[in-house]
Amino acid sequence: MEKSKTIVITGSEGEIGKSLKKFLESKNHNVIGIDLKKGKNNIQCDITNERQLNLKLNKILKNNKPDVLINAASIIPKIKKFNFTNYDSKKWIKTLQVDLYGSFFVSKICCKYFEKKNSGLIINLSSIYGAKGPDQTIYGKISKGSGYKSLEYSVAKSGLIGFTKALASFYANTNIKVLCLIIGGLYSKKLKKTFIKNYLSKTIEKKMINSEQICKYIYFCISNPEIVSGTSIKINGGADSIF
Repeated sequence: MEKSKTIVITGSEGEIGKSLKKFLESKNHNVIGIDLKKGKNNIQCDITNERQLNLKLNKILKNNKPDVLINAASIIPKIKKFNFTNYDSKKWIKTLQVDLYGSFFVSKICCKYFEKKNSGLIINLSSIYGAKGPDQTIYGKISKGSGYKSLEYSVAKSGLIGFTKALASFYANTNIKVLCLIIGGLYSKKLKKTFIKNYLSKTIEKKMINSEQICKYIYFCISNPEIVSGTSIKINGGADSIF
């Protein structure tokens, strides 16, 4: 049986975070969640507040030294028609704060422990929209200057890909590994049938990924971290390989 690891998950009360907690606990790992919402084995904390995060997370990690960090926290903006020139800058800033600042702050803390034992793994969860711009037409009819999928989501997810490369390079020649999963459209019963049809028309596999599949990919990376550092692994059904 694989040796139990202490795994920190940000956004642990989100759809992916909850699935990850349940899956990794079933594999006998010690999971520490971080989220604004309350949850089992969870630190209720705002990851964009560095002072608060330092106090709460360090208190737990002193007696539970981390082996793995999964940066899964993210703002998922609602799909709503908007005009770019009238867009609310507060939404833009908030998304960047959670996805980028939050991932940076939590990584800083965990790397302090990783450095002491020269071992650790960070997995950043990005999106296909971090690698390419969203096709606004799959969400609905658009007019000049309008769209549905927020632009800061792409900026934040692209930033996580860059963060992965930069941090992996920084820790080159150590046993601290950093990788990124570029995830395609996540299936949900809440999604509109027209959107699913439009999205699948742009993929090779004609399938959307689900939380269980993401858990399996992450578990493989946790179990086999030797040659993954600095890489971005695409799990999107070939959504960026077809026109």
